Amino acid sequence: MAALHWSWAFGNESTTDLAAMGWTTGGVNQTLTSSADQVYTYTGSPTRYGWILKGNYGYFVLPAAATSSLSSGWIAAPLKSLVGSGYYNNQVVLRVYDTSGVFGIYALLTTSGAMSLYVANTFKETTAAVDWTSWRYVALKWDMSANPWSAQLYVDGTAVTSAYTQARAASTAVNAQVGPGPGRFNAPDVFCSQIIVWGSAADAGEIPHYATRAEPTADGTNVGTWAPSTGLDDYAVVDSPFDTATYTQDASPSASDRCEVVTSTIATALGVTPPSVAGVTAHTFSEGQAVVAKAIVGPSGGAETSGSNVSISASSTSYATATSTATFTGSDTIDVIYEVVST
Repeated sequence: MAALHWSWAFGNESTTDLAAMGWTTGGVNQTLTSSADQVYTYTGSPTRYGWILKGNYGYFVLPAAATSSLSSGWIAAPLKSLVGSGYYNNQVVLRVYDTSGVFGIYALLTTSGAMSLYVANTFKETTAAVDWTSWRYVALKWDMSANPWSAQLYVDGTAVTSAYTQARAASTAVNAQVGPGPGRFNAPDVFCSQIIVWGSAADAGEIPHYATRAEPTADGTNVGTWAPSTGLDDYAVVDSPFDTATYTQDASPSASDRCEVVTSTIATALGVTPPSVAGVTAHTFSEGQAVVAKAIVGPSGGAETSGSNVSISASSTSYATATSTATFTGSDTIDVIYEVVST
């Protein structure tokens, strides 16, 4: 069984920042605006941010690394609106496309606030109307690993459709989308606080989880010569929010050079002692040297988990990520590492 593949908690970044970080948006006259007022949260949480989707048929596309190479899994996100219904038909709620970029598995919103499930672009079932005025944890289970494809839709941990199949050759995911925008001008906003991707349809991806940012609070052990853009600490210039003006730099990188930062304990970072931790995702953004690099993450002093090797652009931001599903406890700190693989 696979496990947590990728997770994201929105921060105080602008739409321009997200674009630099590998996100794209879609829709006519559609914008995204961060909002600390509409968030999916828990008592004790640090400051959280949500995203407001506005405009006609608005949605955003996750960075490719969030789903690339997966042949099955889950995509889950808490969503909320200011009204329970009144939308245009066929607005994306959750969607995963295969490598063709044409066929997908997805849920579309209807005018009543219900959702319609499609497998390989083929309609299967429409749910009962959903009251979107409260947070709804929507989870789409999908499997493209064999012919036929299969899928099922859940809300707040409960199945709201049957499991369905549709003939289609086996494939892998190429991207995933989350929405919906309101579907008409001046319609109520839709809020999204976080997104979680699980790596197998066999995972229990329907169970609601919180995704929370854990910021670095100390420097670890570096290899190579790293110079912060300001001050003396690497962690202080690579924490949230994303800002291209603050960074740490290795001006003459060599293979195996690495920059390491360390978070506070998980309990401190989350504001609570969690009963369990499904996993930790590290997100790194870099440019300026045409190298190959990777992200690494793990419990401090424990096993490290490396993400995929990424070719870093010398002129635009490149994204590298890694997810560890080691056994984390509230007393653990987290090592986040950016490592040069080759130059």
